[in-house]
Amino acid sequence: MGARRGQDDVSPAEALRRLEAITAAAVPVETALEACHGLVLAEDVTADRDFPPTDRSAMDGFAVRSADAATAGTVLAVTGELRAGQAAAGTQVAPGGAVRLFTGSVLPEGADAVVMVEHVEEDRDARTVRLLRPASAGQHVRRQGSDLSSGAVLLRSGSPIHAAEIAALAAVGRTRMRVHRPPVVGVLSTGDEVVEVDRAPRAHQVRNSNAAALLAQLRETGVRGAYLGHAPDTPEQLRERIERGLAGDVLLVTGGVSVGDYDLVASALDEFGAETLFHGVRMKPGKPILAARRGGCLIFGLPGNPVSAFTGFAVLVAPCLRRMLGYRNWRNVEMSASLDGALETRPGRETYHLAHLTWRDGRPSARRVDSTGSGDLPALARANGFLITPAEGGRWAAGDELPALVWPEAQRR
Repeated sequence: MGARRGQDDVSPAEALRRLEAITAAAVPVETALEACHGLVLAEDVTADRDFPPTDRSAMDGFAVRSADAATAGTVLAVTGELRAGQAAAGTQVAPGGAVRLFTGSVLPEGADAVVMVEHVEEDRDARTVRLLRPASAGQHVRRQGSDLSSGAVLLRSGSPIHAAEIAALAAVGRTRMRVHRPPVVGVLSTGDEVVEVDRAPRAHQVRNSNAAALLAQLRETGVRGAYLGHAPDTPEQLRERIERGLAGDVLLVTGGVSVGDYDLVASALDEFGAETLFHGVRMKPGKPILAARRGGCLIFGLPGNPVSAFTGFAVLVAPCLRRMLGYRNWRNVEMSASLDGALETRPGRETYHLAHLTWRDGRPSARRVDSTGSGDLPALARANGFLITPAEGGRWAAGDELPALVWPEAQRR
């Protein structure tokens, strides 16, 4: 039987410390560029050449010698043209001359500035341009290596790979790279009162919103979860499904983690020899949360109340998954938000209030979402983040600031 501590009622910070101590990034694997979106780099990626590789024009216009272009009204002879993508060998700007360029064209030999096409009067018959403004050395020129030097680090290990990173990897010719393997995560819901989403529940039943929410939260974290089904409150069926989940890296179980007669998850984990990391967290909602480890599998027992399960995932599970995915910055990022109205809490537990955050002049403002409790799914759907108040309690007036934890895509809601 595993070593259990019972309900030791740790703080959220202590719970995260214990989880951090036993989680690490998965072993790296080599992956093709087209398959690495959403994964996390397990190596530094460096530039294979200077970016840009030559001096280039930043504008459509004319390459000139700044010594010839110091005075407005100067007339220069147009002696050639360089298109973007055309080699500059054999093309040069002689004294008193100019070469037509386009954005991205290589700067020809002899030139040290570019005059925008809007700032000249061109006589195509005479093959001349008259400068409407003077030009200085370096004007509208992208210098070789000004973006990145050959051998410099482009992306660091621990960086998540999204569209921008895909573009950068392609630009340096990386068709394969080492990334961290995403964890295998199973989701198991429990409880006699739970029916699947496609069934019509009776008055004493609820649809299985927890599994649907957790699978979606996993996707938003970059993990594809596997639904292990629903187990009623019978030890045999619960053990059978838990055993399947223990074959993965992470098992999320909802319901059955409190101290009632039919809260069977902790006992079932004992029978499998799981070591309990904590059982009970001083947070609201989510106090009964359990975390355990059995072999290479990390197990979370989340409350059956949907808002509690959602909050437990956001506060404790998501950071662990980002750590396992290999993120360099895996901890939750809180921001300071200005309150739209007064808020008061009693001493007791660190509280995660449902909130709706908006951005005014680039700064977050938060309105607490009224809720009847941890079963209030309509309130959850009206929120896009949490306001966090300390265990000591307190009073806050409109305009005061509190830490806020926003959900993925929060600014779009």
